[in-house]
Amino acid sequence: MEPGYGLMRAVLKPSLGAWFRWHVEGTENIPATGPAIIAFNHIAYLDPLAAAYAVDRAGRRSRFLAKAELFEDRRIGWILRSAHQIPVVRGHSSATSALGAARDALEGGEAVIIFPEGTVTTDPDLAPMAPKTGAARLALETRASLIPCAVWGTAAVWPKGAGTHWWPPRQDIYVRAGEPMEVHEDDERAGWVSLSRRLMNEVAALVAALRLVAGERPTGSVTL
Repeated sequence: MEPGYGLMRAVLKPSLGAWFRWHVEGTENIPATGPAIIAFNHIAYLDPLAAAYAVDRAGRRSRFLAKAELFEDRRIGWILRSAHQIPVVRGHSSATSALGAARDALEGGEAVIIFPEGTVTTDPDLAPMAPKTGAARLALETRASLIPCAVWGTAAVWPKGAGTHWWPPRQDIYVRAGEPMEVHEDDERAGWVSLSRRLMNEVAALVAALRLVAGERPTGSVTL
């Protein structure tokens, strides 16, 4: 385990576990070993920590695709680099190089976490948005397990645009991992788009289920 990852895990896991009320389901759907692509919806800045916490419960180390700006942040950039997380330069042609790094991680038997929307949803009801094709491309190229997942409750703690602020203790955080998807599309653009749509519809269904568990009215399916 890389020093940066070990440090983050040692500090964050007990802190997160004590601070929030966790409702984590479906970790048995995340394979204990071997390559896995774990795809989450994205509703708040807290989502990566929630995803990492849940995936750690499944006994897996998380390898994230994260926006490159975070790696330049003097507070956390050195940790991300030391933990060998994967920077993505959004909106630039070099963003495809991140897929190469993710492919290498998968070929090494790692678990890669992706937010297929590419950013926090802009939907006013926090419904999932149309996905990018990166997760599908990786799944079709590597044939790694593709697991749709959902997170809810994080927007009540650290929503987009909030900056650094006080996190209320004992907030409920919900995470659910779905069953691995069957991947049968061809590895070409039409297949990427088709699988991406299927993936986000699975994620949207998981989000709707978590909203019911949280006592909220679910939204409809993702608009693609």
